[in-house]
Amino acid sequence: MITRIGAFVLAMTGVVCLNEAWARQNIAIGELTIGYDYQERNYKNGEQRYSSDSDARNLFASPRIRLSSRGSSDLLEFTYAPSFTYDDIDNTSFVGHDLGLLAEKNITRDWVVQVTDSYYKGEDTVDDYTRRRSSIMPPTEESAPTPPIGAGPIDDGIREFSDVYGRQRYWRNDLSLSTDYTYAQDSIVGLGYRYGVLRYDDNAGRRDSDYDRHEAIGRLSYRFDTNWHGESEFSYVKGIYDEVVDADSVDVTDEDLEEYHAMLRLNYRWRPHDIYFGRYTYTKTDYEDDAHEDSTIHAFTLGWDHDFSSRLSMTLSGGPSIVSFENSGDETGYNAYAGLRWAVSQTSTLAVHTAQEYEFDNFDTRQVGLTKTWSSGLTFDHRFTPHLGTTLTGGYVRSKHEQPRVVDLTEEYDRFDYTEKIYHAGVAIQYNFLQHYSLIASYRYADHSEPGDDYDEHRFLVTLTAASELWRW
Repeated sequence: MITRIGAFVLAMTGVVCLNEAWARQNIAIGELTIGYDYQERNYKNGEQRYSSDSDARNLFASPRIRLSSRGSSDLLEFTYAPSFTYDDIDNTSFVGHDLGLLAEKNITRDWVVQVTDSYYKGEDTVDDYTRRRSSIMPPTEESAPTPPIGAGPIDDGIREFSDVYGRQRYWRNDLSLSTDYTYAQDSIVGLGYRYGVLRYDDNAGRRDSDYDRHEAIGRLSYRFDTNWHGESEFSYVKGIYDEVVDADSVDVTDEDLEEYHAMLRLNYRWRPHDIYFGRYTYTKTDYEDDAHEDSTIHAFTLGWDHDFSSRLSMTLSGGPSIVSFENSGDETGYNAYAGLRWAVSQTSTLAVHTAQEYEFDNFDTRQVGLTKTWSSGLTFDHRFTPHLGTTLTGGYVRSKHEQPRVVDLTEEYDRFDYTEKIYHAGVAIQYNFLQHYSLIASYRYADHSEPGDDYDEHRFLVTLTAASELWRW
């Protein structure tokens, strides 16, 4: 499957770029990273609901190639990095893979087509999520995007897998096709398709979490005048899970599901530094099996974006949320968001946020379903010198998984109705030296609590990377 997907994407991007080969800027960057990954998880009650294969004492080396080819109306980027890891605990070794591809073509000045593909094979969900959200080519200071705080970042389809199961080897591939047409100023109509695959190794005991995810997307925005702007997005998701037949069980649970999403938003720019907005979101999940009850989330939100200055900005939003169940009574709650970003100085930035929302976690590898989540977080970046910097992070997440039980369970507790709490804090230090080298040391502490799984975790990671531009033409 991956071979066919890769061949299709490469063939398409080759055709896109062929006709402009004489007017291109091509860059190749080579990297080599060596490091040590230490992770220790301590269960407080001596028992665990999930896997205990969470400790790591890994030495690894990973070469990487980054390629970029830009023409007057198209862009092609590619990266690939195998990783060679030695596990000092089990005295074993394994090879992982990370591949990324971006192809973009402006058919006309107003019509753009984009293809992206991301493949990962390994055992570290945190590292996987970080790689998926990283750009293929290193961003320059001028091109580095400002983290969005507003109503939240645009949904790019990237889902963070839960790491509660510990380290279990898997591979996944995410393919995305999209096209956007600008038919007027700040007015866009677009279509998209995403295809995601997740497969665990047979010895991981997670075959019931393997899935294929298909998503079709449509979006439309329109600027009415200089003050009013409207946005909308609609999507349909089909999740197909592997059916694992248990020899001791007569029935096989069908974990397949369908999701329906809709978002309508109206923005009003009152003054240059003030935007008011109203938003309605609709999310529905239909489950094939009887263990989950179908439900729908209606969220109504009013918000305010305000720039105090070029260095300080804020967003406040909130409103009622209604959850409708197929067989049970409705539940009424609220959604809220508060975010602040402050450039404390030319060398320091601070970002804080707190939020509450209802959502569906159907593809986090645990299929926990309907979740009410309250979260808060803080990130502080500071550069001591142009070559030395640090990042401090901290946060708290409280998730109440409250899917009503509609069948009797044989488990000693109801997995559809429990609360999960996570505290985390971390620090990272990066030192760049001799133009081509970068040394990064980071530490993260997490405290996780849910029925049958109370643990704290320490993780330390140190890497040394050498990077050099191989050629440019």
